[in-house]
Amino acid sequence: MVNRRKLMLSHDGVRIYHSWKGGRALTWWYALAPDHDAEGGGRDFDIRRLPEAFLNGLDLDMVRVSDAAQTLKAYERMLDAHREVLRRAIDARHDFEASVARDHRKGGAWTWLRRVMGR
Repeated sequence: MVNRRKLMLSHDGVRIYHSWKGGRALTWWYALAPDHDAEGGGRDFDIRRLPEAFLNGLDLDMVRVSDAAQTLKAYERMLDAHREVLRRAIDARHDFEASVARDHRKGGAWTWLRRVMGR
């Protein structure tokens, strides 16, 4: 389990945290402030919506496995891929504030999901 106070990534002076909802860390949403609650702050962004150049060649999802030990390893591989995406974005001087504004201006995850599903 991820500790709320633990950074997801600190790289080149930029700190990225997990975003939380209902006491659990969200899978693809990250925050610019610690202890961010996804239901009330608008300080988070969806890593899947970062520019393709940062995502290229990385699998951001977790492979499903049946063994508990393998599940933990798959989860860590997924987090490593997320960290690499974030490092690429930081190295390219990506504007995370703009990502936050974009993801919340357009309705956040639910609106994005409805668009993807064609609803």
